[in-house]
Amino acid sequence: MGISLLETTQSGFQWVADRVWKVEHAFERANAAGVKASSTRMRIFCILVGMSFAYVCLAGFATRASLQGRGDIQALTGEPNARAQLVDRNGQLLASDVNDYNIFVDPKDMTGEDRAMVRRALFQIFPDLPRDKVDQAFKTGNRVLLTSNLKTAKRDEILNYGLPGISFEAHRVRDYPLANTGSAYIGMTQRGGEGLSGAEKALQDEIVGNAIHNQPVMLAMDLRVQGALENEVRAMAEAQRAQGAIGIVTNVRTGEVLGMASWPDFDLNRPGSFSEQAKRNHAAVDRYEVASVFKVISIAIGLDTGTASLSSVYDGRQPLKLGSRLIHDDHESKELMTLTDVFIHSSNIGTSRLALDVGATAMTRYYEALGLFRSADIELSEPASPLLPSRWSDSSLVSSAFGQGMAITPLSYVEAANATLNGGYLRPLTIRKYDGKSPLAGTQVFSTATSRTMLELMRENALKGTGTRANAPGLRVGGKTGTGQKPVNGRYTSDRVSSFFAVFPTDGPVDGDRYSILVTFNSPQGAPESSGVKTGAYVAAPVAGHVIERIAPFLGVARKEDKFTGPEWDKAPIAAEDVTGDEH
Repeated sequence: MGISLLETTQSGFQWVADRVWKVEHAFERANAAGVKASSTRMRIFCILVGMSFAYVCLAGFATRASLQGRGDIQALTGEPNARAQLVDRNGQLLASDVNDYNIFVDPKDMTGEDRAMVRRALFQIFPDLPRDKVDQAFKTGNRVLLTSNLKTAKRDEILNYGLPGISFEAHRVRDYPLANTGSAYIGMTQRGGEGLSGAEKALQDEIVGNAIHNQPVMLAMDLRVQGALENEVRAMAEAQRAQGAIGIVTNVRTGEVLGMASWPDFDLNRPGSFSEQAKRNHAAVDRYEVASVFKVISIAIGLDTGTASLSSVYDGRQPLKLGSRLIHDDHESKELMTLTDVFIHSSNIGTSRLALDVGATAMTRYYEALGLFRSADIELSEPASPLLPSRWSDSSLVSSAFGQGMAITPLSYVEAANATLNGGYLRPLTIRKYDGKSPLAGTQVFSTATSRTMLELMRENALKGTGTRANAPGLRVGGKTGTGQKPVNGRYTSDRVSSFFAVFPTDGPVDGDRYSILVTFNSPQGAPESSGVKTGAYVAAPVAGHVIERIAPFLGVARKEDKFTGPEWDKAPIAAEDVTGDEH
C-alpha cells in the first residue's frame, strides 16, 4: 500500500515541530555565547511565520489530495503500478484506480457481550455470509479475513455500525464505472495492474506515465456514440440469436474510432465470470469473408484505374464461366447493366467482369496499398492478420472482388474502405483523440474524383438499391449491404455473415468530417424484426440506420431536406441482394 494521507500529514507536522525546535535552540545558543540576537518579540514572530507557512503548504496538499480522490493520492505519493484515469473524448470517466477493502474480525478486541452483537450485525450486513465461516472466526480467537473486495460505500456502511473488533485493509484495484459498456474497446488489466487488452494494454506506457503527473488519458471514444451503437447492435443480435455481432463507428477524415461494439460483451469489473468468447474483441480478432460490402473497394479500384466509369456496361444476363466454375447473380438480369446498376443491385457477375478488366497485378497492388495484406493499423494489440489466397488466379481474383476467398477483420475492412470516402487517403485507425492540429498521417491511394464518385454511388444505393432500410431522412446516408455464406472445411454452409457499411453525410467537402459505420452479424437466425430474412439488407442495414439517427446530433450533423422522400418512396421495394458463396 502507498503512504496514507494521515501518515503523510502527521509526518509533515513532525517536520515542522523539528524545525521550530532547532530555531528556538539556535536563539538560546546565540544568547549563551553572548552574541547579540533579536528581541523576544522578533523570535516569536519568526517562529509563527515559519509555522504558518508550513501549515498552509501541508493543508493545501491534504485538501488537494482529499478533493481529487484516492487514485490521485497514489500518483502524488508514487505508489507502484498506479494507472491514470481513462476518459472519453468529452472527459467522461471510463476507468480509474480505486480502493477495495478486505474486512477482518478480531474477537480479542471484543467483550463477550460485544461478540453476540457483532455476530448479529454481520449477518444483517452480509446475509449471504456462510455461518460456519463466522463461527470459525469467533472460535479461533484470532484475527480472521471475513470477506474481500468491498467497495468504499459498503465499508462506510459497516463503519457506521461502530462495531468493535472489525478492521479493514485497503488494496488498489482498477474500477470500470460503466461495467459492460465499451468492454472490448477499453480492455482490462492484470491483477498486478498491467494492461491486458484493449486500450488498457495498447496505451500502457502512457497510462502509467500520466499517473505520475495526475493527468487522464483521453480516448477517441465518444461515450454517447458507444452507448447508442451497443444498444442497437445488442438488440438485433439477441433478436436474431446470432453467434456474435460487431459495430464500428469512425471519423473517415481522422481515423478516430468513436465507437466499437463487440457482442457478446462482458463486465470489466468481473471478467472471471464470463467466457473467453465474450471477452474476445470480435472487431479486431475475427476474420470474415466480408461479402458484398467489399464491392465498395473493388468498384473504387475500377474507377481509379480508369478501367471503368459509371457509364461502363456489363453483361449479367448469363452466368460468368471461369473454367469449370460459374459465377451467377441470385436475381436474373434481363438487360445489360451500367456500373451504377452493378453497385446498387450488388451484381457478382458485373463486379467479377470489372475485376478481370482491371487484372490481378493492378488489383492486388491496390489491395496491398490499402493494407489488406497485413493486420489493421491501429494501436490495439489484438488485430489478426488476413487469410489470403495462395495464388492470385482469375478465380481467386474475382472471388476477392465480391468479398469471398479472402478473410479479413472488420477493423481491416473499415481502414481500407474509409479511403474510398475521405478524398482517397488510407489513414491509420486510432483510439486516441485527435488534437485537431497535428498533420494527419496517411497515403493517398485513390483520387479525389474517385472518392466523390463513391460517395455518390453509396448515396444512390441507400435511396434505391439494397441499402434503403438504412436511409435516415435528412442525414444523406449512403451504404452497401453484404451477405456471405460461411465456409467450413472448404465448403460453404447455410450460415450467413450479414453486414452493412454506411457513411454519412455523403455531401459536403470530400475531405471534410464524415462518419462510417460497419455493422456485422455472425450467423443470424432470422427474426420478426427482419421479417425472418437473414440478409444484410434486412438484418444489418436497419441497425446502421438507427445508429445514425441517434448519433447524428452528437456529431453535429444537421438534417437537410431529402429528395426522393415521402409516402411513395417509403413503400419502394428493396433491390435484390446477392449472397456470395453460392456457386453452380
